[in-house]
Amino acid sequence: MRRWMVLAVMALMVAVPASGYAQAPSGDKMKDDKMKMEQGDKIEKKDGKMKDKMMKDDKMEKDKMMEKKDNKMEKMEKK
Repeated sequence: MRRWMVLAVMALMVAVPASGYAQAPSGDKMKDDKMKMEQGDKIEKKDGKMKDKMMKDDKMEKDKMMEKKDNKMEKMEKK
């Protein structure tokens, strides 16, 4: 009798957790992946805009510096 009890308990312990792991995954993972991809695209676009803006700012600063140098050169030539 005791052997049957032990056998029954062991069978339940083996079968119950295994059935929980055997569940099929839900379709939500696909939605999550799609959302992550869309967010990644938005971030890339934002980064591209920021880089363009930074390049424009750098170009403007260089232009201003060149103008200052030109002005100094003109002043020196006038003297």
